[in-house]
Amino acid sequence: MSIIHSPSLTLTFLGGNLEAGHSLVQTIGEQHIVQRTITFHQQLLSGLKSSSNQVDLLLDKACPAIEDIIATEGDVKATLTNGAQTLFTGYLSTSYNWTLTDSGTQALAITIEDTGTRLLGKAFIESGRHLFKCIASEAIEAICARAGITVSPARICLSASVTRSVDGSITCKELLDQLVYELGHVYYFDALGQLRLFKVDCTSTENLPTLDKDDLVVVGGKAITLSKKIRQYKSARVSFTRLGTASDYLVYRNTTGRGDGHPYCYLKLEGGQHFDGSEIYTEGEWTEAQADSFRTPALIEACNAASEIDIVGGSKIIAASNIRSEFTAESGSVSAAVTAAGGPYLKVEAHNSGTLAYHITRFDAYADIIYERDVQVMRTADVPFVPDSSDNLLSEELLFVHDRTLAQAHANLLGQYHRHSNSSYSFFCATDLPCGTLVHIHDDAYSGLSVATMITARTYTDESPVYHYQGVGISTFDLSAPAYLQVLTKGKNDSRGAQGPPGEDAYHVQVISEGGTVFRTTETFTTTMRARVFKGGTEVTDHFTDADFRWSRTSGDAHADAIWNSEHYSVGGKTLSVTQDDVAGRTNFFCTLLRRI
Repeated sequence: MSIIHSPSLTLTFLGGNLEAGHSLVQTIGEQHIVQRTITFHQQLLSGLKSSSNQVDLLLDKACPAIEDIIATEGDVKATLTNGAQTLFTGYLSTSYNWTLTDSGTQALAITIEDTGTRLLGKAFIESGRHLFKCIASEAIEAICARAGITVSPARICLSASVTRSVDGSITCKELLDQLVYELGHVYYFDALGQLRLFKVDCTSTENLPTLDKDDLVVVGGKAITLSKKIRQYKSARVSFTRLGTASDYLVYRNTTGRGDGHPYCYLKLEGGQHFDGSEIYTEGEWTEAQADSFRTPALIEACNAASEIDIVGGSKIIAASNIRSEFTAESGSVSAAVTAAGGPYLKVEAHNSGTLAYHITRFDAYADIIYERDVQVMRTADVPFVPDSSDNLLSEELLFVHDRTLAQAHANLLGQYHRHSNSSYSFFCATDLPCGTLVHIHDDAYSGLSVATMITARTYTDESPVYHYQGVGISTFDLSAPAYLQVLTKGKNDSRGAQGPPGEDAYHVQVISEGGTVFRTTETFTTTMRARVFKGGTEVTDHFTDADFRWSRTSGDAHADAIWNSEHYSVGGKTLSVTQDDVAGRTNFFCTLLRRI
């Protein structure tokens, strides 16, 4: 990019609170933009997460727009151009300060933030819950539409399937950051302020453009600076939850007054009374509750209402849709319905519109559900995870991704990026290189440094054609490299699709509970859990000894878990006997394989 010769700044005041006669759209010409004060700060990556960009500049005191910039309480959209070329589109920061230029002129320092900084902070939904169950590009479109952001026609389309249930506490930024990150991308905003995606990948470091002594520039006595991370991650451990689906599944059953003569329920409603699934209201109480905008409606969470074990068992239901009600009552004056309330929640309503008391004799709801089948772990290392190991392990839980292939690619990206990109470089060069560019730096004048680098950030001004770049050392990524697979919790009698081709080095640990997998803590029970190991689809359990296995548990009592785990960690074994004394509320048991063969 050449030096800016004809800068212009167009401001659009969106608050609608300007003084009478002041235009909502104002253009600041080059005569009011202080020369040699425009600085661009572009950063594509912050680690492996998306980052933000901004532009700083000075407006001289005589600029007529300054009064409105300071006085307005609304957002101010800003577009910086150089002649007919658009350089940056965003919003003015709400932080300003007065300063003196080199010539002693008073000026106002302003910052233009990129589109996402201002717009992505709003909540995705105001209340309730929303389920993402679509391809990633559709989710990105929905998030951006909510934030008021335009997605560039030149965007990358992500066809991977994503699923996540969210509530009103989640912002558009939190959703977008995590979604694209899990799929190995970052987002950024182009000169028009439109969202684009960049894939974090390095398929080859061969034949990269080279920057040598003829391209590198010495500024302030420095040409290249290097820093290395002290902490290096040697492997990555990524957990993800596999999901299952079921149709027309019993998710709600009212059993009030259930008995021999009433196998379903026998719920009494006086004349005019309402029922919301948990409480009974008089007509006046119901009207008052509905009029109270601050009242949180009673929602019932979908559950395994018939205690069936063949499909869901004790697994958590995360979404319910296509609700079908089964309802009977002693009179047609009684009506009822169950509707989806977002995610796993149901809205239950029943009403006796008559004057006499009547009973509801059946009130069930069936739905199509999405439930958690099991939790699995992808581990990038030559050996399985050993508790209390000195190995620096990077652990993450995926929220949108529930597919093994995508989880493996993310684990490999984490492991290889953090293992090999542990050196950061800063250098000056007059060549225009966009963020994300792979380049070979060859300092053949001083240090002899020769390294492949990914440019992650750059800073430049309207004063000089020299760019200040920041980057990380890069090596080739293999996102499909074999990874160790571990099953932490197993679903109840999961149905399975067709078996895919196993990787040659893929390990799979399966735990079978001989006495069942769901037990009530109020009952006396005993079961034996048996670990089976598969490599590439072939069982290899007999190749391991008892010392190769370690058992652990998680529950709502972390202190008791630590005691239990310390005792059973030292025992090991291919089998584990569990009784009611080994559980504390909702408890899950895990088996870890300590070595490979």
